[in-house]
Amino acid sequence: MRHPLLRLYAAVYRPGHFLRQHLTPLGGWLFGGWIAAGAFGVNTRVGMTYQLFVLLTVLFAITFIISRFGQLTVTARRQLPRFATVNQPLRYRLALHNSGARVQRDLSVFDELRDAPLFSATLGHLPTYRQWSRWTTWARGTNSVAHALPVLPPGATTEAELTLTPLRRGRLEFATLSFGRPDPLGLWKRLFHQPLADRLLVLPRRYPVPPLHFHDGRRYQRGGVNLAQSVGEEDEFVGLREYRPGDPPRRIHWRSFAKRGEPIVKEFQDEFFVRYGLLLDSFAAGVDDACFETAVSAAASIATAERGPEALLDLLFVGDRAYCFTAGRGLGQTEQLLEILACATPRRDQAFSQLFSMVAGHAPELSACVCVLLNWDEERRQLLNLLRGQGVEIVALVIGPLATPPESGIRVVTAETLATELARLT
Repeated sequence: MRHPLLRLYAAVYRPGHFLRQHLTPLGGWLFGGWIAAGAFGVNTRVGMTYQLFVLLTVLFAITFIISRFGQLTVTARRQLPRFATVNQPLRYRLALHNSGARVQRDLSVFDELRDAPLFSATLGHLPTYRQWSRWTTWARGTNSVAHALPVLPPGATTEAELTLTPLRRGRLEFATLSFGRPDPLGLWKRLFHQPLADRLLVLPRRYPVPPLHFHDGRRYQRGGVNLAQSVGEEDEFVGLREYRPGDPPRRIHWRSFAKRGEPIVKEFQDEFFVRYGLLLDSFAAGVDDACFETAVSAAASIATAERGPEALLDLLFVGDRAYCFTAGRGLGQTEQLLEILACATPRRDQAFSQLFSMVAGHAPELSACVCVLLNWDEERRQLLNLLRGQGVEIVALVIGPLATPPESGIRVVTAETLATELARLT
């Protein structure tokens, strides 16, 4: 159950939000004058301010009644892109259709998103009203801003461009499209709501990272990896198979070709190639959400960095279970890694040993590893020593500030210095 103070915040927020949505700029000024006239016109014997209060009351009453007449005959459909990015303006289009017999003019439109947050963000203390308001806006995902629509003649179909700026990663849940139509006096907007559910994935914020260049150390992969593109040292002959478009002529098995009268190629299995690791520490006990978001942004930036054409990149982290996602050489795309990171959540009640066990089994296959850590303690020191013991080249970023400085060679990164540190990563 929510704290009574939070329920009070919500009760205070709703009337103001309602008025901001319905009052036009002129209506807002007059509404402020109505409140002032009511406050100073209490004593009718002192001045004539009460007459202004009565006049504005009648004016708003007439405006409200007039606005209730008529229906809106405009419908819309969103045309959303596949992805958006945190703190970067997103432009998308609305396909509008006026099915009525009257011209629709002076309309505005804005999107309403679901209030349910996707992240278990905790404020850790009872917030002030301002902190609560900012947090609820962040949890919703974006601020809704009204956009003016062009004039819509009867039966017309047109498009309009809308803009919003995502405030957090994860999925934005669009719920309703709201149209605003002002009354003839231009004081009050009546809202028409069209249920229109949509979802949009917001990717983490990313920063420029130089190409990933480590000492070229190919590693033996037990059992090999089934790759769509054969690049590297072909060491193990697997068998024969039918020719596929794109197979190089040097792989044709000429004896079999002569016997069967159709191309037969030799199939090899790659056993040695370059494999990089990207380790995201998701164990956030005692770490606030801002630090975890900085870590995710760092991991997303590194995942999109340029790397050699034959290098694989393994994203290693623990969510509801241990995950290892591989991109490169036909196994997966960087875009898929970003989708995974967009939905990553911190683990506050699990043991760090889960990540240690996963890395221990994966380390012999890695040539190098970039580690994004949320803290610096003995467990994380042992993790890096494990990788070094396997001959893995390491670049470690610890999200700070830290109470205890790490060992030499470990970089401490904050939200303010992240861009600088990533620019000189390797």
